[in-house]
Amino acid sequence: MPASLIMMVERNLFRNHKWVVPCVIRYFVAIIALCSCLCTANAQMLIGTKGLVNVPTADMCPKKTFVGGANYIGENVVYYDYPVFNYYISFTPLTFAELTFRSTIIKEKFDRPSDSYCEQDRSFTVRVRPLTEKEGMWWPSIVVGSNDFYSHMGHSYYAALYGVATKHFNMASIGKLGTTVGYSHLTGKGNIYGGAFGGLSFQPSGFDALEVMADYDTKGVNIGACVNVFRHWNFLVCMREFKRISAGFAYQYTIKY
Repeated sequence: MPASLIMMVERNLFRNHKWVVPCVIRYFVAIIALCSCLCTANAQMLIGTKGLVNVPTADMCPKKTFVGGANYIGENVVYYDYPVFNYYISFTPLTFAELTFRSTIIKEKFDRPSDSYCEQDRSFTVRVRPLTEKEGMWWPSIVVGSNDFYSHMGHSYYAALYGVATKHFNMASIGKLGTTVGYSHLTGKGNIYGGAFGGLSFQPSGFDALEVMADYDTKGVNIGACVNVFRHWNFLVCMREFKRISAGFAYQYTIKY
């Protein structure tokens, strides 16, 4: 990949962002260039559960799969009005169940300077899939999930109960289209998404290591792309309202025994 092309993309598309944006784009373009090492993309939403950019889907990883990852999240993409970081681990013990723990690194505004990232907001998600789609049949996959179903202390800004349906369509030689619709009910101090949400994903035929996504999370529109490298690594770059950049990576491993 010519260095001049990477520099041109950075200059023309992201000239107004901070230094982190060109770095993210540079590495993402380099990853896409590793075409010979790519496998099927496996998107993971910004808070660590299976999903699009910032909304969950009814998809799940294979049984006995661990996923661990971290994200840089732009301001106002989740609850916070400043950029935050998170890390998470997700486990699919059964074909119809998913458990996720995440920790969001945030600023402490009480007894320390407001620009100090020194506090962590920990939360959990439990998801159950009572119905799974089958190729050639009309019904979608359906998942019922709960974010932050219990919190003794902390902010619980992710707290919500939701139901979501996802259906995939094979479009001959073009690729695979995924459609998702759902509804979320905020609980407690929850503020991440409440109401109807939905989105689309697309994996081009012959290059299913790349997944392009767009969603509406009840507060705004997000677009992004996920690429898989060396079977286990997934890299995500996304934008909120074509203004705020977020990016992350995840390592996925399925236990085989």
